[in-house]
Amino acid sequence: MSAFAPMKLQQAVFAALAADPTLAAKVAGIHDGPPDHARMPYIALGDTSTEDASTKSHAGQRVSFDVLVWSDAGGQMEAKELMAHADAALTASPITLEGLSLVYLRLVSSGVTRRIAGHGTQYRGRLSYRALVMAPAV
Repeated sequence: MSAFAPMKLQQAVFAALAADPTLAAKVAGIHDGPPDHARMPYIALGDTSTEDASTKSHAGQRVSFDVLVWSDAGGQMEAKELMAHADAALTASPITLEGLSLVYLRLVSSGVTRRIAGHGTQYRGRLSYRALVMAPAV
């Protein structure tokens, strides 16, 4: 299954976030990585890691990934609100992966951190997910 599963999952996650009208109205952009000098607030896809989850009959991977929310509002509430909208966009309806089965997608942790920058305070919200992706029977 190699890198195919996390690539397909990332495409589906990005599409689900971009397709949510409430989220799209509240952020300046949704990105595949934190861009330089992006207008805030925005969402970026963060780190991804995988581990084998194959069985005797199915190739599979457990994929862990982060969705990051960046805000420069005067407090954590905007970041937390955007995190809630992003989570709803990913969990409200099933995500489909062409040629693969998404067995589960679970939020495993979340948090907000404050970063003091030369131009003010920024807040980074982190939603950490774990997914199980299986290929058809071999």
